[in-house]
Amino acid sequence: MPGERPARHDWVYLGADWAEHLRSPLNPDVLRLATGWQQHGRPFTVTRQDMPDRDDELRLGLTLPDRRHLALHVALPAMARMLPPPTVEEARATAPATWQPALEDVIALGTVLDLTVRVFGSLAWQLRSGVPFLRPLSDVDLLFAPARWSDVERLLFGLEAVSRRHSVVRLDGEVLLPDGGAVSWRELALEPEIIWVTGPRGASPRTLKDLRALFPAEP
Repeated sequence: MPGERPARHDWVYLGADWAEHLRSPLNPDVLRLATGWQQHGRPFTVTRQDMPDRDDELRLGLTLPDRRHLALHVALPAMARMLPPPTVEEARATAPATWQPALEDVIALGTVLDLTVRVFGSLAWQLRSGVPFLRPLSDVDLLFAPARWSDVERLLFGLEAVSRRHSVVRLDGEVLLPDGGAVSWRELALEPEIIWVTGPRGASPRTLKDLRALFPAEP
């Protein structure tokens, strides 16, 4: 896929020759597990890049159902195709029945705010791989990309309300920022003076004022 570069939380399917494009060596056990996963037609998720990485490289993650985490470092030509993080509507079909009311409220909140709500984490892994990942205490990791700071504030208020109504499942996740960074919505809701921002490359502390300034001015 020349010219296309996936972002963090996107999903990547590797080609049959992916191992030829490794930029960092893998130990034999990791190579075996990653090869078996790829040969079953299952994807990997894009993780945060390292600061020295080049634009034609990808850092990928594989979380196995037993919660082992594997890391791959490949050149971009290893990618056969990519998908965005799944929406809540797509993923809810694989979620337990007890989660459905909470997910319905999350979808409704996204509709009110005109936001596409996506998921990552265990629920997304289960949907994308077809392998059981969810456990009774699994979180739902949500992903939002508000266009305005006022939408961020409304989103946080709405998520806290949904969380209070549905204690059967914990709603976690991130708010995506206009500069490509991401912050935990739960941390952001606390309105701390300093908050940790995960960027496409590395992570850094930022002030709440800095985050507000990333969004366009509103009347």
